[in-house]
Order: sequence, then C-alpha cells, then structure tokens
Amino acid sequence: MRSRLLAVAALLTLSAAVPASAVSPGVTGASVLALPMDARAMGMGGAFAAVCTDASSLFYNPAGLARLNAQEIGGSFASGLVDNSLEQFSYAGPLPFTGFSGNGYASAGARLLFASNGSIEVNLLNADGSLQSSQNMNAGSDFVATAGYAERMGTSFWDLESGSYGVNHYVGASAKYVRSSLAGGYSAQAAAADLGYLAHSSERGLSLGASLLNIGTKMKFVSVGDPLPLTARGGVAYQFRIPAGNSLIVAVDGEYHVYEKQILAEAGAEYFLLKSYGLRLGYQFLRDSVGLTVGFGLRWRGRILIDYAWGMSNTLGDTQRISLTYRFAGVPASIRGRQRQQRLLDTTPGEAEPSREQSSPIEIPPNQAAPSVRPEGLPGWIY
Repeated sequence: MRSRLLAVAALLTLSAAVPASAVSPGVTGASVLALPMDARAMGMGGAFAAVCTDASSLFYNPAGLARLNAQEIGGSFASGLVDNSLEQFSYAGPLPFTGFSGNGYASAGARLLFASNGSIEVNLLNADGSLQSSQNMNAGSDFVATAGYAERMGTSFWDLESGSYGVNHYVGASAKYVRSSLAGGYSAQAAAADLGYLAHSSERGLSLGASLLNIGTKMKFVSVGDPLPLTARGGVAYQFRIPAGNSLIVAVDGEYHVYEKQILAEAGAEYFLLKSYGLRLGYQFLRDSVGLTVGFGLRWRGRILIDYAWGMSNTLGDTQRISLTYRFAGVPASIRGRQRQQRLLDTTPGEAEPSREQSSPIEIPPNQAAPSVRPEGLPGWIY
C-alpha cells in the first residue's frame, strides 16, 4: 500500500511539473493556459494586449477580435519545452452583423490547443525503500477549446489644440473548455471565460488594452481542486508615423497572476518594411524562464503570413514558435464600421440592399488597424 501511495505522489508531482515554463507550478492547474503560442506576439516579448489585430487576441485580449478586417485561418507550433509538443489551430474574422450594440465591427473566433507533456520515468519502491520496478509512462496531455466574440461599443471624439481625433472602444469575451490528463490515468476538466477591452485611435496611433483571463472552475484530479491561472493583463501600444508602406509599433504590457501573487512585465517592438518584411524584438521582465525574444514576419500579398519567434531562456533552453496564417474575404473598414440605425435611411423603398458577396475582397495591409471615421448624422447600416 505504501509503495502505491509513493508512486501516486510521484506521478502527480512530476506531471504537474512538466509544463515547466508556467509560473509557479503546483499553485494553479491547467498551466498550459499560461503558455503563449502565437509567434508574432512572442517575438514582441508577449506585449500584445493593446496590439491585438488577429486570432491571437483569444489568448491576450478577446476585444482585439473586433479589429480584424478579413477572415483568417492559421496554426501555431512550439518547440523547445523539454520533450513537450504544442499545436494550436485557429479561425477568426468579421461577421455580417452590426453587433448587439449596433456599432459595427462584430467579429468572432475559435481556437483549439493540443499539448503533449512527453514522457516521464516512474520508479516504484518497496516498503524498505529499495527499487521495485521502473518504467517510462506518458506524462499526460492538455486540450483547450476556445470561442470568442467582440464588437465596437462606440466612438468618442476629442478636440485638442493640435486637432480632433476619435477613439474606438471595443469589448470582447471568450469561453473555454479545458481538459487535462496526468500520468497514471488521472484526468480533470474545467470551464473558463475571458473578458477584454481595447481602445484605439488611428489618428494618434495609440491603443490601450485590458483583459481578465481564465475566470473559471477548478481542476480536480483526485480530491483537491486547483484554480486556473487567473491573470489580469493591461498594455499600451503606439504606432509611429513613418513613410507609407512601413510601420513601427512599440508596446508595453503588465500582468498580475492572482493566485501566484506575481507581477510580470513585457516590452516589445515590431517594424515592417514595404508591408512585407517584419522584424520583432522583445523582453520579458521579472521571470527566470525567458528573457530576450526575437522574431521575424513575412507577408505575401497581405494574405499568406509566416511568423517565427525565438525566446532565449537561461533555465529551460531556448523556445521557438512558428505561425502560419491565411487571410481571405477582406471587408472594407467603411463597411465594417457601419452601424445599425441608418439602415432605413440608406435603403430606398423597393431598392435591394447590396449584398456582402458583391463587394470584392480587399488586400489588408499587415498589422494595419482600421481608421476611425467620424459618422455624419445618424450611424450607418448593416452590411
């Protein structure tokens, strides 16, 4: 009996420690939720709460989904975490819907994450402490399914001596299903939600983002449940005005892990030349696992996106990410931003409304946010 208890304790301890890059293993369950997957964000050190313009918003700030101007499908792959393997597949894009508030920019996304924790060596001991047997065993796996929605809640306008500018306010939410297994056949599942807010002014090139992530139930493998890694994240990003065809974004994020009582920070920059060739640099502060991060991006006709990131770690070895994305069916910002109330004014009785299929897809500049347009009279119509 004693040997079995020792084996069970060893299995639980070793399995919980496998995702070694998570913060304070053992304090929270489902540590896979704290592992970033997207290469673009990782290249910027993870400073992404205010930068979000793609499907990775589902990890950092679900409100960022509202800034997508095209449908996109993609996948991300990770290496370097001992013998772990992580894969992510995602979809996100705008909806033909003005949103529940009627202010446009409605978008949705979904994400599937698969993680294998490799294998561990398990030693069974006799009552006298001598070795009874030794075997390699699957250390377990994780599966996370996420679905999110975001829209614009409204636009505010500010008049300064240097001119007037508008600020778009976006909100978003996502729901998660998490299932984890450990060596020895133990498994647990949980449900969680994320909430996000993002404010963006294209005239000023400034964005602010905030999110509360992994609000959910506990993971209970045997008798005691572990909470999910509840995290509060906030960030600011600034896009510099430089010659057309090029872009430069700098961002800073801060995050607070509630149960670990730990504060972390990230800073990063992204420069794109001729809308096609990107270079990224970032740094993650107040942690041991990863410090400096670098990455690059390649955009082909604004539709095929290839991103790579490399994180240099002092304790776990280097980690790498690669993301592949395909964008299609672009929607002009003028249509994305149209609102519900003026539908009757824009459509003459008996005249058919233009269908979305009649508008040709547009090429979306990489990482380009939709400009703010001050509405004339009443807001626009559904598209």
